Amino acid sequence: MRNDDVDRRLAPIVGLVVCCGLAALAWAVSAIETPPGLGSLYHPLILASLVAVASACTVPIRIRAPQGISPTSAAVLVSVAVLPASWVVICTAVGVSAGRFIAGSAPVKVGFATAKEAVGALGAALAAAWIGLTPALGTTSHLTYSWTTTGLALCAAAVAYAVVDETLPVPVVAISDGTSWQRVVRRGARMRAGVKIATLLLAIATVVVVAIDARLLVATPMAVLLLHSSYRRRLHLDEERSAWRQLAETTDALNSVDLDAVLRTALSGAARLFAARHVEIEFQHGPRRRLVRGDEHGLRYDGCVDSVASAASGELVCVPLGPANSDQDDLGALRLVLATAVLSDRERYTLRTFGAALSTAIRNAIAYSQATELAARHEHDATHDPLTGLANRRFLRERLGAALADRRSLPRTALLLIDLDQFKEINDTLGHSAGDQVLVEVGRRLAAAAADDLVARLGGDEFAILLSGHAAPALAEHRARQILQVLRDPMELDGIRVSLQASAGLATANGNASTEELLRRADVAMYQAKETGRGLNRYDRSHDTADPDRLALGGELPGALAGRRYRVDFDPVVDLGSGAAIAAAAVVRLGRNDLGDQPAARLLGLVERSGWLAEFTRGTLDRALAAARTWRAGGFVLPVAVGISARSLLDPAFPVEVRRQLASHQVPADALIVELTDTIGVGSPDLALRTLHQLHDDGVRIAFASFGTSNAPLSTLLRIPVHLVTVDHQVLGEADNAPSALRSLVGLGRDLADTVVASGVSTPAHRRTLWELGCAAGQGALFGPAVGADGLLRSLRRGCDGKVGTLATSLHPGANIVRMPRLRRTGSG
Repeated sequence: MRNDDVDRRLAPIVGLVVCCGLAALAWAVSAIETPPGLGSLYHPLILASLVAVASACTVPIRIRAPQGISPTSAAVLVSVAVLPASWVVICTAVGVSAGRFIAGSAPVKVGFATAKEAVGALGAALAAAWIGLTPALGTTSHLTYSWTTTGLALCAAAVAYAVVDETLPVPVVAISDGTSWQRVVRRGARMRAGVKIATLLLAIATVVVVAIDARLLVATPMAVLLLHSSYRRRLHLDEERSAWRQLAETTDALNSVDLDAVLRTALSGAARLFAARHVEIEFQHGPRRRLVRGDEHGLRYDGCVDSVASAASGELVCVPLGPANSDQDDLGALRLVLATAVLSDRERYTLRTFGAALSTAIRNAIAYSQATELAARHEHDATHDPLTGLANRRFLRERLGAALADRRSLPRTALLLIDLDQFKEINDTLGHSAGDQVLVEVGRRLAAAAADDLVARLGGDEFAILLSGHAAPALAEHRARQILQVLRDPMELDGIRVSLQASAGLATANGNASTEELLRRADVAMYQAKETGRGLNRYDRSHDTADPDRLALGGELPGALAGRRYRVDFDPVVDLGSGAAIAAAAVVRLGRNDLGDQPAARLLGLVERSGWLAEFTRGTLDRALAAARTWRAGGFVLPVAVGISARSLLDPAFPVEVRRQLASHQVPADALIVELTDTIGVGSPDLALRTLHQLHDDGVRIAFASFGTSNAPLSTLLRIPVHLVTVDHQVLGEADNAPSALRSLVGLGRDLADTVVASGVSTPAHRRTLWELGCAAGQGALFGPAVGADGLLRSLRRGCDGKVGTLATSLHPGANIVRMPRLRRTGSG
């Protein structure tokens, strides 16, 4: 509020009080009479001086408060007891005017105070007269009273004076301070009441003294001065303690990590502590200057500095917010708009202390806010994809784990895994920036379509959506298809319209599903969708090719190899026509029945990764050649086939080890068949080819397994000196549907090797079909299970139908088969 507005609002009120005071003074002048028994103005002059002294001795009761207390009421009450009402008003008016003029008050304030005190003195005199007090001047030496009447009258006069003294200044002070009249009434009320009681007692004591000797009235001004001095000191001490207590309470309230709470507390606390009309706090908050403004009632403005006009006019006091004696820039400023006067040295020190506490509180709150924002940003970055802003794999796993842990939501939880088709083509053609645009757009579309469901980017072009709240798997699939529809709309990339296609897998949770298992199922379903081109595929356990036994095997293998806790059994290889055993294939068993027989390719792949390949190969050769020696000693010359990893062929010491083993067991080189498996490929390394030719030159036979399903190119096989090829058992399952393809495969095998062996022969029909197609030998369940060396020897001795060395009946009983020699090609290294 501006000063001219304050003056305009104060003018009617001050004018009304002045008019009331003039009316009271006019009545007093008209009713004036000479005090009886004196014949002079001794008592009026003394009492006017007393009022003047009391009025000049005003004590401020609070820092920055324009209101004060004075012992004027004591002088007025003494005057009421001594002089008639007209003289009481005149003495009071003259004394107050003189006292306030001596104190240096402004003319307007002198006039207002004189009028107010004149009205108060008239009220006090009329109240005392109503009780029945008659001022008795008596002789020049003493006054006479009825003490009961005098006591009651003085109390009534004190009440009447207090009503006027507490009522008339209230609107003036409220308007000047810009505060409510309730606050003006409450402010210092207890202290003012105490002063008025003290002045009443002083007035009674003064009347008692004057009653003893009226001439002692001249000493009352000195008594008022002494009372004023002692009470002023006490009031100032109380005021200091109150001010420091309020400062401590206010600064303690600033200890908050919430910046807005700090600012609200500072505004109201500073307004109450310094009786300020307005409080402004301006400081640097991030990239902008922030300004907050308010008063004791709360916040009035919070925003930028440039967008608001300055606070209302008044006495402006400013204190910087920031470190003192430092090169660092100040944080900002604290500004107080005061009603009147300037701050004392002690008040300025208090204000600087408050400003320092506020500066520290603001810095702490900003630092805490920045730390909180940084922690939240780090947490967000740790759980979200930086490119698309979607959740990442970690956050998806956390939410998925929580959903699976909630048994109520478990049946309604499903996971949709999405992979973009031909995304690599977009990257290669248009560049990685275009690919990033695609990923961002896909993330945006999926997030919009998924609504409340969680969308995550798992990496690359793979996205996932956690579907929840679906009553049945069919509804989850319907929802997934709806979401995938948003990817069909083409998008513009560097002026090229690109249509997106995606393959998605859907897996629904069940009672025993874990986070990893649900992710795996969705991944399996997604790759099935990609292979079949169906777009969306729901997980079907019957189509799941994952093999948990492979993990169990990998865990068992290192310990089994280190302690040689495995055995080697032998699967017989039989001439399909005659049923005679012509060889045996080594089968490694790990000693656990639940793992069963393991395919050579799988077992060797695990052994390669275990680091025990050399020991495993050496142990297998040792046991296989020992079995060949046992059979020879029993009268059966059966070569033994041992599966060898192609990585063993890269070891220059492998041929040396084979020769040592053959010599150790005293068996010829053709008793060993080195069977190659397609674990890492055998066509590329020249060292592997040289090793094979060394073994061939030594007389060791070479076999190639998995013929028909291997990824090895035909050019590689043409460079290997192969004696046998083994047709994989998977091909036999398709023999009934495509006999011509099997015939071609067997024919190709006969062109590559001396003998074609079919694995997995399980029925007589398979045997006859293969024999008719030109496959010379076979192995499988039809000829008996894989057994130890001694077991196979007993089976050979027992024979089939009493014919030693046979394991099956002949397809041509009584006939002799003459095998024509074939022209062998020579391999080249």
